[in-house]
Amino acid sequence: MTDLNAIIQQVRQHLAEAGIGSADTEAASIAAHVLQVDRGRLGVLQVLGQSIAQSTSNQIWALVEARKRRIPLQHLTGVAGFYGLDIQTGPGVFIPRPETEILVETTLEHFADTTGPLNILDLCTGTGAIAAALAEHLGRQNTPVALWAVDLSPAAVELARKNAAPYNVTVLCADATDRASIVSADAQLETLLGKFDAVVSNPPYIPDDTPVNQPEAEHDPHMALYGGSPDGTAIPLAIANQALDWLAPGGLFIMEHDETHGHSLASAMRTHVGWQVVTTLQDLRHTDRFVSAIRSDLVQSTSKTIPTLAQ
Repeated sequence: MTDLNAIIQQVRQHLAEAGIGSADTEAASIAAHVLQVDRGRLGVLQVLGQSIAQSTSNQIWALVEARKRRIPLQHLTGVAGFYGLDIQTGPGVFIPRPETEILVETTLEHFADTTGPLNILDLCTGTGAIAAALAEHLGRQNTPVALWAVDLSPAAVELARKNAAPYNVTVLCADATDRASIVSADAQLETLLGKFDAVVSNPPYIPDDTPVNQPEAEHDPHMALYGGSPDGTAIPLAIANQALDWLAPGGLFIMEHDETHGHSLASAMRTHVGWQVVTTLQDLRHTDRFVSAIRSDLVQSTSKTIPTLAQ
């Protein structure tokens, strides 16, 4: 038998020495995962001076070694925390990031005084984290909502369906042959053209010639990271353009983007008659991270593209 507190302390030290900044939190998460308890119960076991079997200790150290190789913690535990929910994660699907919670919070604030019913479309849903969080919290507000989530990746769609299952979200797989037309192949959505109250998205947006600066990000699928052009705006602009067709007049559009896109995306959208109240929002680091806008009632539908930015 091995002392649990001693193991956790050793794990913290090993993770910190490997350059993992959140070593304290991750050591506890790994131990809780192996022991199949939540973090609260883990704390109780530590206070009680719990001992663990050598086989359990071996499982913990196996995960520590994998984490030191920069395999994401979420892939090791199979879960990412997102806006109060435990979101299932896995290899081949983009891991939801904490900053994306601001997108959810902003959307909820927008509809705080709305009684519904609402139609909301989540484009590039990945794990389905955004859709699940919106469904959960709008449900707490007793706001009736029909949520649709779309992704190009079959792996992402499979995972999103698991995460969204408790919330009655409709998850669709779009035609992967045309990344710029993510929902065009989904006949189920055609009857809702021009009827959505909100379109939300965390699309691929990293400039194509920019290497990822986090070792863990190398485990995210390439198609979920890069924005389809040297400056990374091709896919975000395509998403914004499609949102014009899906939104009802007065509908909300909010999209996450690269920190270098704060001025360019908002400027491009302001040139289009379909948008009004275009606003750039910041993340917790006070970095430009989101663009929001309201669908104007000046046009009923559009197939005109938002102007392409200079490359």
